[in-house]
Amino acid sequence: MWTSRDEGASWDRFKTLTSDSEYNHTYVRRPLAAHPGFYALWADGHAFEPSPSRLYFTDRDGSHVWRLPERIEGERAKPELVP
Repeated sequence: MWTSRDEGASWDRFKTLTSDSEYNHTYVRRPLAAHPGFYALWADGHAFEPSPSRLYFTDRDGSHVWRLPERIEGERAKPELVP
């Protein structure tokens, strides 16, 4: 997760959220007026061929990362805490 204090002219690394993944991760996006417990989200996938894609989210501090199941049956699903 990167932060900018000058509207994107320069960037500082705030926190590494994932590592050693078999897939590439998109950049972290912060929803407008984000809740501290659901502060940013992103996806993963293979960069050059079709692959599964999973959605991730984190809290404001980047202290926990959760991954949504690849397949959600019904109206609700419990996210998995990523170690």
